[in-house]
Amino acid sequence: MKLQSITRDVIHTISRYSNWKPAGIEQSFREHGVYADRAKWLRFIDVCLLCLGIVFMVAGIIFFFAYNWQDMHKFLKLGLIQALLIAAIALVLFSKFDAFIKNCILCGASFLTGALFSVYGQIYQTGANAYDFFLGWTVFITLWAVVSRFAPLWLLLISLVDITILLYANQVARGWSAPLLFCILFVVNTGCLVGFMRFERLNIPRWFLKLLAISAVCWSTISIVAGIGTQYSQAWWISLAIVTVMYTAGIVYSFRSRTIFYLLIIPLSVIIIISAFLVDTGDQHLTSMSFIVSAFIVSSITVLITQLIRLNKTWNGE
Repeated sequence: MKLQSITRDVIHTISRYSNWKPAGIEQSFREHGVYADRAKWLRFIDVCLLCLGIVFMVAGIIFFFAYNWQDMHKFLKLGLIQALLIAAIALVLFSKFDAFIKNCILCGASFLTGALFSVYGQIYQTGANAYDFFLGWTVFITLWAVVSRFAPLWLLLISLVDITILLYANQVARGWSAPLLFCILFVVNTGCLVGFMRFERLNIPRWFLKLLAISAVCWSTISIVAGIGTQYSQAWWISLAIVTVMYTAGIVYSFRSRTIFYLLIIPLSVIIIISAFLVDTGDQHLTSMSFIVSAFIVSSITVLITQLIRLNKTWNGE
């Protein structure tokens, strides 16, 4: 009987402590879906070609407007994009395509929405700030992202939210310090990560959660490092407290769920932060401090990798 819970690691562990022959191991890989068969490869090629087609189509539309900008009437410009949007939504609602193809079409429609806002702003010269453009784009595709339950569309939505916050701070809230701005981005991305992790029934792909985690850790690292050497403002201390609490929670979660990934990116962030502290405190002795920081980075990463390998073997019973 085919066991869905059998994975590559389980088969390798069993073979290591038994006299299982290579031919039997390879057959087990095929039976349990570890090796992709012809049908899976064809599906993979279909998906890649579909995604490439949608990307090239949207890029072609944008370049078409850019090249023929002066020769097109404003109503023709708006009408073409709106017609394409209506056609895309009609395909999603009334076609008999499977859910994945409909979601890919919806992603294309989401990019067309941004193109529509861009064309409208250039035609009528609304004078709006750049963050207004991204904010409107975000608002108008939020419903599609919620309904579709499609990870690439979620990624687009979160990226637009980050860009909106960055542009708002640059154009309106100019009094925000760098630690405060990047701390806000860290909180937003971490909140999205925790929210998605709590909804396991959505079958959220691991790559999406990992990208969110990397994004959150990058914002937190920039927030702390940006405040070093600037007299440690109140916003920096608040950011440091929030990052410390969230990093501790991430490490606790990693040990409980036996997840190596978060035990990798969080210590790497800490290493970068400590290195920034060392550079800031020793800037008067640049040569010696460069040697100390380099030695610290090499030794700490070596220890981290060694401990993670040992921990991974322990968790896998090796």
